Amino acid sequence: MTLRIGFDVPFEPFAFMENGEPRGMMIELLAAIFKHAALSFEWLPMSLAETEPALASGRVDALGFKGITAERHATMDFSAPLAISGGALFRRPDLRVSDDPHDFPGHTIVTPGKGPLAAKLARDYPELKLLLVDSYADAFEALLKGDAQLAALNFHAAIAMVKARHPGRIGLPAAPYAPLPIALAVAKGRQPGLVAAVDRALKALAADGTLAANSKRWLET
Repeated sequence: MTLRIGFDVPFEPFAFMENGEPRGMMIELLAAIFKHAALSFEWLPMSLAETEPALASGRVDALGFKGITAERHATMDFSAPLAISGGALFRRPDLRVSDDPHDFPGHTIVTPGKGPLAAKLARDYPELKLLLVDSYADAFEALLKGDAQLAALNFHAAIAMVKARHPGRIGLPAAPYAPLPIALAVAKGRQPGLVAAVDRALKALAADGTLAANSKRWLET
């Protein structure tokens, strides 16, 4: 049986297409996991909006990476975490080094208005001035122009963008302020054997250093 593994693109550094082939942090890690578990698989790239319907309908057997949330537990089962991502604090270089938004009362923080972080920032950090923009590119521009001192963005995706487009110009986080575990997801009650096999392989790859090496390579290059 060849497993159909869905994933959303583009979402660097987790997954992207290069010369028609999937690449990225999660693509590399999952391929190592499936190889260790002796599982045959094929990739099915799709848009983010397609991922959950594809899993529910059975078009795919699993989604390669999905954030573990309380809401998703109603319809999905998850492997052990492949990585810890989530909302993270990016800052102007002249600002103090901290990953806690509470350390910056009165400062302006920018984030995409349609992203998952805006509502939580407004609720949990009322001492910050919230500036909403359309995209990550707009958020970085606001930081560089001085319209905001902080940006709330996805830990992995935004680090990759800063390193590629604004190296040395924006302060990077050491860890997310709002951690979100990322795991392989299957439809609720289906594929328990797959989840167990992935967990066993993931434990072995953590023990031999493969997991740490994967994270370091994609975050530091």
